Amino acid sequence: MRFHALPLVSSISFLIQSAHTSPPEVIYRDVAIIGGGSAGTYSAIALKDKGFSTIVIEKKDRIGGHTETYTDPATGVPIDMGVIIFHDIPTVKNYFSRFNLSLTPIPTLSSGTAGVYDLRYGTALNVTRPSQEELGAAFQKFAAILSQWPQLAVGQFLPDPIPEDLLLPFGEFCKKHGIEAILPTASSYNPGLGDPLTVPTLEQIKVFGLGVIQSFNSFLTSANFNNSLLYAAAQAELLASNSLLLNSQVTKSERTNSSVKLYVDTPTCKQIIIAKKLLITIPAKTDYLKPFDLSAREKSVFKKFINGGYYTSVVKNTGLPANLSITNNAAGTPYNFIDLPGTYQISATGAPNLHTVYYGAPRTKNTVPIPEEQVKASIIADLKRLQAANPGTFTKTEPEFAIFSSHAPFYLQVTAEDIKNGFYAQLYALQGERNTYWNGASFAAHDSSTIWQFTDNVVLPQLVAGL
Repeated sequence: MRFHALPLVSSISFLIQSAHTSPPEVIYRDVAIIGGGSAGTYSAIALKDKGFSTIVIEKKDRIGGHTETYTDPATGVPIDMGVIIFHDIPTVKNYFSRFNLSLTPIPTLSSGTAGVYDLRYGTALNVTRPSQEELGAAFQKFAAILSQWPQLAVGQFLPDPIPEDLLLPFGEFCKKHGIEAILPTASSYNPGLGDPLTVPTLEQIKVFGLGVIQSFNSFLTSANFNNSLLYAAAQAELLASNSLLLNSQVTKSERTNSSVKLYVDTPTCKQIIIAKKLLITIPAKTDYLKPFDLSAREKSVFKKFINGGYYTSVVKNTGLPANLSITNNAAGTPYNFIDLPGTYQISATGAPNLHTVYYGAPRTKNTVPIPEEQVKASIIADLKRLQAANPGTFTKTEPEFAIFSSHAPFYLQVTAEDIKNGFYAQLYALQGERNTYWNGASFAAHDSSTIWQFTDNVVLPQLVAGL
């Protein structure tokens, strides 16, 4: 779940640049995988372990997707600024163990201090939270409701007819069942999806479901507090087996009922990849999928996706005490939720003079909800407002970004009307069409633990059966 850069890698030895007049090299594989994020990397390793040949095509210079870690050059402290926590389940433990990496429980107590501020004004806010008793009772009731639909732990496999509860805006759902106490926790565990009160309940529980509730006291993270180590190990293994193309993109494809042909631009030359199966793990937005010759059916499904925006960063010279973490709440709004776009959280990192800052955007049809420069300017303005409103607590400084990352488009989802009209059945029915399979957050959830389970239980059994 939510929340360094890996070293640049030398070119793969077998990709020797030919003379400009030479034809592209042809690579044959059982499975070609588009995207080296959580789903693409896990799928590649799982298929390799089953004895199948793969090639992962990743547009960046590293794999790992939203798992990003910044290492403070002054102290060497690693700061996970993307994916931070994993569920305490065998799938997660086995994957880390596969690379001889250890996990540790997320610390439940922090040595730092926490504050709630209204960043519109930079002022401290006194917010009354539900008691532990209220929270416990509400979550117990929430878990009992969710247990009616155990199939949702596997994917968006919905009953027919679809229960009205799953179509309700999440705020109304909580009010109906008297579990409003869970709303602040749900919002903090599931950022980036847009307004948490108006999102359909099904879309909220894709991440904030039984798996999260059952892991509350047992979330895991890398024992080194550097989750990118998992992808560094996977990257080294895939490069060593000629199974990874970095800084590479598909420019054209031919998908047929017999095989798949991909035309790929790499840093050194053009490649042709011929594979028995294609696995696409990047966001299922039509503007991302132009090189893949989408069918009318695929276009009609994917065009219904809307998305939020999520932006992560490490900021230096914030002017805040090094051990202070701030939650942005708004006075006078339901449950003190902020209006989006806005900063969710400013968090201490364990490295002096560095804070992580997380920012969200509202739901939209636009793949890029907000320009990155606008997000950066808004974050700096929030920090300056805090400094100005609290001269005795915060120091007046010039904040700077040590690193900034856009995770947009984030949390692909659809409207309640589309859910009711069978969107997820239509989405999952695309698996296998023209030897193409689909995986990732668009098909599972924005949660690595859930994606890996979805890969094992849903995607790979179908894909492997056809090889």
